[in-house]
Amino acid sequence: MAVQSLRALSYTETDKMTWVMVSKNDTKTLKSLKVKFGFHDVDLEDTAPPIQSPKLATRDDYIFMILQFPVFDRVSKIIKTAEVDFFIENNLLVTVDTSKVLPLQELYERFQRTKGKLVKENVTADDVPHLMYIILDTLLTSIYPMIRHIATDVDKIEAQIFTNLEKDLIRELLRVKTNIVNIRKSMQGHKAVIRKLIEVSEQRFPNIKRFEEYLDQLVDITKDIWDNLQLQKETIDALHETNTSLVDYKMNEIMKTLTIFMGIIFPLSLIVGLFSMRVEGIPFVGHSYGFWLILLILIISGAGLVWYFRKKKWL
Repeated sequence: MAVQSLRALSYTETDKMTWVMVSKNDTKTLKSLKVKFGFHDVDLEDTAPPIQSPKLATRDDYIFMILQFPVFDRVSKIIKTAEVDFFIENNLLVTVDTSKVLPLQELYERFQRTKGKLVKENVTADDVPHLMYIILDTLLTSIYPMIRHIATDVDKIEAQIFTNLEKDLIRELLRVKTNIVNIRKSMQGHKAVIRKLIEVSEQRFPNIKRFEEYLDQLVDITKDIWDNLQLQKETIDALHETNTSLVDYKMNEIMKTLTIFMGIIFPLSLIVGLFSMRVEGIPFVGHSYGFWLILLILIISGAGLVWYFRKKKWL
């Protein structure tokens, strides 16, 4: 086996195939891919930024495929979308991974260490189709830990939502909701692309035993991931609505309290204002117990307002 690294392009060769890992998609690197392998200009343009939608295109000499995969950012704790491009030939596989998707990078390093002898669940990467299956299976199964982590976050939010309406909880709820949306967005086209890959593989790799069966398993995995995400989406949407309702209820209670408070204070302030007017004939002005009499009027008025609000069930 030969291992060769040319900056953005890393070659790993075995007796039966070559796996090229590309870590950049700048103009220089894409021109190099065109010169070395003769890839179509349209496919190279799709490989360049920005991120493209999942697709599969068949050419005379190769299959071009774009898939998106979720990547967890440990700093922001946000799941982002990464694009991986595949150029698939009979004896050559070129993967363009500018986001350094960890499961794919680890698999490539293991491919180098084992001299191309990758084995996963009794499937040996002794040709390009089976190597593709192992890559896709590894990338798809790596999503399950993210889903389990999201499920744990959802359970924590559900446990706190009725006792804690602080900004941190709301921020956490929105973060989890964003992560679910981003995974769903990256997974949306997988089933259709893999089904198309099954159709194309029947013609391109007719002698590969059980390959179609393996790809069918990948379709089942994508369906299972989507179903899990759908459940988490429905749960987090329900929690979001519940949280919004609780926040609205809390705000309404605050506004109600303030309104009642102003409803009590305003009449009392009016009474105080009337007794403070410097005109003839104001009751109790100059009386030896005038202050206490006015205070008594205020207390009776305040108590009367409280009684009235309670009778109306506003308090």
